Amino acid sequence: MPNGNKDHHGGPADCVGADCDWVNSNGRQSCVDGSGGCHKAHFCEAEESSFHDKNLQEATKKINRILSRIPADPKGRKLSFCETHMGTLLAWVGHGAKPGKGRQVTRRDDDATVAKALKLKVGASKKR
Repeated sequence: MPNGNKDHHGGPADCVGADCDWVNSNGRQSCVDGSGGCHKAHFCEAEESSFHDKNLQEATKKINRILSRIPADPKGRKLSFCETHMGTLLAWVGHGAKPGKGRQVTRRDDDATVAKALKLKVGASKKR
């Protein structure tokens, strides 16, 4: 993490790259320095290949269209993908905000703690 980045206040403006991670404290989701885990809510488009076929190309375009239609958050938070060991959560994340006081939960905590903090529906994503 370069120290000279004046725009970085706990996370990049749009939460991209490996320097951004999430923390949940008292029900508030924030971006902090880290080793990945919080990313801009956008899927990369790619040319057709053996691992990214036409079905995946079309799904990518549709998902990105849906994401682009979500109105901006009135609180100024950024739409982000927050990775967990159980799957990825689409969430509004405060970038540049300091995490709340109290117990801080991150993706490195055990699954039960993360599920409780993020109010995940455990088991719903295990169908795939």
